[in-house]
Amino acid sequence: MNEVDVLKSITEQLTKRKKAAALNNYEVLCNNIKYVNNIFNDGIIVLISLQKKLDEIHKNDEFISDEFKNNSSKYFYFKMIIPRILLNNINIIQKFEYYTKPDNRTNITIETIKKLEKDFFDYNNLVTSARQLIDSLIADAYQFTLLDPKEINFQVLTSLDSFSKYATRSILESLFNSNIRTCLDEFRKLNHKKRVKGEASPFTKCNKKTFGEKVDYLFNCLNLTNDNNLKEEIKNLFSFSSEFTHIGYISTFFTSSNTTDVVFGDDLGPYLLSTENFNELKYEILVTTIKLFAKIYLPSIKNMLEKLLEQNIFKEYQSLIDTTILNIINGLNTRNNEYYFFIIKGLIGSNETIELPCKCNNVTHWYPPHKQTNAYCKKCGSRFSFFEIHGNAEYILTTEGPVKVIGSKTQNI
Repeated sequence: MNEVDVLKSITEQLTKRKKAAALNNYEVLCNNIKYVNNIFNDGIIVLISLQKKLDEIHKNDEFISDEFKNNSSKYFYFKMIIPRILLNNINIIQKFEYYTKPDNRTNITIETIKKLEKDFFDYNNLVTSARQLIDSLIADAYQFTLLDPKEINFQVLTSLDSFSKYATRSILESLFNSNIRTCLDEFRKLNHKKRVKGEASPFTKCNKKTFGEKVDYLFNCLNLTNDNNLKEEIKNLFSFSSEFTHIGYISTFFTSSNTTDVVFGDDLGPYLLSTENFNELKYEILVTTIKLFAKIYLPSIKNMLEKLLEQNIFKEYQSLIDTTILNIINGLNTRNNEYYFFIIKGLIGSNETIELPCKCNNVTHWYPPHKQTNAYCKKCGSRFSFFEIHGNAEYILTTEGPVKVIGSKTQNI
């Protein structure tokens, strides 16, 4: 294979797109997105409340641990900047939450179906907001874990240096006072190597320079070394979102194709192939980011608060954060499972409508002729399988207690 062979393959790929496919149920995707988005919203509400409380607490040293009270301590200024960092995260999280809401299918008809069409703008907004979110949460979880003045100086001064090079005079005047200008001037005198090496710089360092290095560090600190799947998910999402953020050839080719959009339909009305493809990606991104939020970001905040706050105050926040993490993880675990039902033999294939109660509290009405492709929960996407029972059994004892056999005449438990 030579350079012309490779160029030929690339040319064919970028000019002859394969036919698109719909591999998921759009209605289930929308329900899943709505459910997970609501879980995320609950977590955001807790984070907003936490940020407001910390903004008040830092003004009252009564609740702050001793090493954060002394103005000669390297930790002194963290009690003031931490609420500001959290507020920055909240803004980024809320933007991402906005782009991961479920589609509104109200009044969608064949005539108005173009409202559901998804193109480059939709993909770019979704994926770029995801990139901003995971980049920000990992970077700040890293800062919360270290609480090192030199590390946060590097992160903020690097940001200020980039920002100031194109900001207008009005913005610069409102943002930069004489002290920060002096700090920035000193920072600019250092080459990159000196900025990241703490021994060479009197006020900055950066031990973990890349996104991947920070992820590896946090997984070790939080004892998540066995959760390699999540680590790879996060890194893969970062790489995938880079293609959209930097407007690579593949992202624009995929999202701005001139192929005809195919119309599908379900119980709620018509929808487009591009709509289903987009929501499939939206759901996967949403699940990965909320796992990051629950398993990395919130635990990092908790560890930081254990250092910042007096122990009796910290216990209140510990309970709040632990409950939030548990609710998110439990909520995610109800999605897309496989549940087994015990059912009287002969009921499947009869003329009876079979009611299948899912653990998400939704009841599926399984109509004759009871096709296995329809044996799933539209609310959570879980699949249903069956054990057929001969005779007149009423209940089956399981590890979760007695379970009624579907089709038996006994009362429900």
